[in-house]
Amino acid sequence: MIVFRDKKVSVVIPNYNYAKYIKRRILSVSRQTYPIYEIIVLDDASTDDSKRIIENAILDIKIMNPELKIKFVENKKNSGGAIKQWKKGFELAKGDFVWIAEADDLCSRNFLTEVMKGFDDPDVVLSYAESAIMNSAGIVIAPNFRWSRDREKTGHFKNSYVKDGRREIAEIMAVRCTVPNVSAAVFRKTPELLEYLKLAEKFKQVGDWFLYTKLLENGKISYNRKSLNLFRIHRNSATKRGNEHVRELEEMHKYFNDNYNLEEDVKERMRIELERVRHKYNI
Repeated sequence: MIVFRDKKVSVVIPNYNYAKYIKRRILSVSRQTYPIYEIIVLDDASTDDSKRIIENAILDIKIMNPELKIKFVENKKNSGGAIKQWKKGFELAKGDFVWIAEADDLCSRNFLTEVMKGFDDPDVVLSYAESAIMNSAGIVIAPNFRWSRDREKTGHFKNSYVKDGRREIAEIMAVRCTVPNVSAAVFRKTPELLEYLKLAEKFKQVGDWFLYTKLLENGKISYNRKSLNLFRIHRNSATKRGNEHVRELEEMHKYFNDNYNLEEDVKERMRIELERVRHKYNI
């Protein structure tokens, strides 16, 4: 039996104009209690001071931990989407597991140690932890994200669990994306991952949800209820994305209705969720 600490984890840190946060993020990854196989920092043609800060942070880490593999890969032209950077990270990663650690988020030092335990089950393809929420200034404003992911208060996230992926979809992920953000998750690097990422590029708002869905149709999910990820929320105007968001939500709901024998209460929750999002964007 493979001990979970022997699993090789590649950490991909995609950055675009997060000079303000990137150094602390790289340090939070490098200081994990779980041994990291490699760190890959991607910059998507930032126009701020990101490059200089990333290069200096990498120099500091190499002094503190010369054995840690860390490299910096720059795009000369912006890729135009987060999913494209995730795909590039998976293509570059040499580890058996990949953590997409977004540049503006943070985490507990024990994040990987806890989340990697989920992969002790060889059928788990995605293992993730609960997230606390912080604002742009780094102040924690909510201890977890359960209130948003389980708006109907079903108690789905009351305890940690390992569950069949299709069951997870039928019970709750058909309603809304329930992985708080990609920084909270580690992926088993399966042969199908790159294919799913390429398909996910067609979505502008729900590409992550689509990716998780395709993965879970062929494996299990592990959830750790500890708030080990810190998800940073930024204030921005989302109204111009409203029609696109609603259209993609409708497309995902149609997919689930067409491919799953959903319970009536789940279908009702889907209807309510769609109405909530429409109301949010005044559509």
